[in-house]
Amino acid sequence: MAKRTDIPQFGLLSGIRVVHCTTSIAAPLAASLYAENGAEVIMLENAKTPCMSRNRYGGPLQQNAKNERNLSLDLPTLEGKKVFLKLMEQTDIYIEASKGGQYDKWGLNDEVLWEHNPRLVIVHISGFGQTGVPEYVRRGSYDTIAQAFGCYMQLNGFADQPPIPAMPQPVDHLCGVFAFGTGLAALRKAEMTGKGESVDLAQYEIAMRCQNSFPVDYTMVGEKPKREGNHSAICCGYGLYVCQDGKSVYVMILGGGSIKRALPLLGLEFGTELFPADSSMIYPDTPAGDLLEERFKEFCLKRTVKEVEAVFLANEVPCSRVMEYDDALENPHYQAREVFKEWEKVDGSKFTGVNIFPKLKNFPGQIWRGAPSVGMDNEDILAELGLSDEEIKELYEKKVITQRNI
Repeated sequence: MAKRTDIPQFGLLSGIRVVHCTTSIAAPLAASLYAENGAEVIMLENAKTPCMSRNRYGGPLQQNAKNERNLSLDLPTLEGKKVFLKLMEQTDIYIEASKGGQYDKWGLNDEVLWEHNPRLVIVHISGFGQTGVPEYVRRGSYDTIAQAFGCYMQLNGFADQPPIPAMPQPVDHLCGVFAFGTGLAALRKAEMTGKGESVDLAQYEIAMRCQNSFPVDYTMVGEKPKREGNHSAICCGYGLYVCQDGKSVYVMILGGGSIKRALPLLGLEFGTELFPADSSMIYPDTPAGDLLEERFKEFCLKRTVKEVEAVFLANEVPCSRVMEYDDALENPHYQAREVFKEWEKVDGSKFTGVNIFPKLKNFPGQIWRGAPSVGMDNEDILAELGLSDEEIKELYEKKVITQRNI
């Protein structure tokens, strides 16, 4: 267990309290970013069903719920709502992830929460938003559903095959980052004005927002996107190539400088009629593009991935072998920047996960605690809200709160 006073003061966000009632990836990631940067974060976990991030090896929980305290609460009950509203009175940012309108059904809409705390920032994360066509608002969603509805999935895969979902869960992770940033912006405004904000974050809209120029290419000139697979559809020398040892390298010969440095490596001459000196891109389905691709494939198939990477990097042509986790663990740059970090779980065992990023010079984040077990901090949190031992005992008896050693 951990009291509020046990939380060390560190990072950019010390002194801020964030509460989240979420599951899966998007919202837990947002909460984790707050916790890694020094905010006090309380995870409200369903008293009836543990968070799905505890399934299998529990890796997502350990990665995203470190530095957090845990209150396991049956929120929709009368007693659960009373505890929740008392907690909201002392909270800066509340993050929830559910179907649109769920909190309205529980009698806990934004206006009710603002009656208890006018400065509260409320971040709603849902698949289809809090407003719009009711049939859509009440739909359930996960990352791949948002990819499908948000026109994201159509972009991924190979042109001659059906679309495939991009992995691992890019829309969820983007939503988490949007929730983190927008929540902080809203908090700054609340501190300036004394008035809170409600953030309506719909997964499919974030999927649409993060598609670069593809949506506007269609809205402005009617150009539909093409699934590119592992190679650019508009530029040669820009994609994945298989090497002699069966491993792959990803190369980008893009821009005049890269073209000028890359062509001689392939036995081609820069500044000719075929490859003019003002070229910044070599186009497919042209004599220059066909020749470049032929030479490039031959070059890679005669060399190991290590050799290909060494030649191109020595000539300042952007490239990288396709790394796997064992490569990353052994890589000197990964090691020098401490990409992987070991910390202690609350049961005393060790856990190796991905470190805190981005790195900060003056107010860095830190890991002070592993992910909590279900209801691990019930007594401490409720006592801080002013509940007596008898009141806490009664909540346990009514199963409004619970504890599980997982």
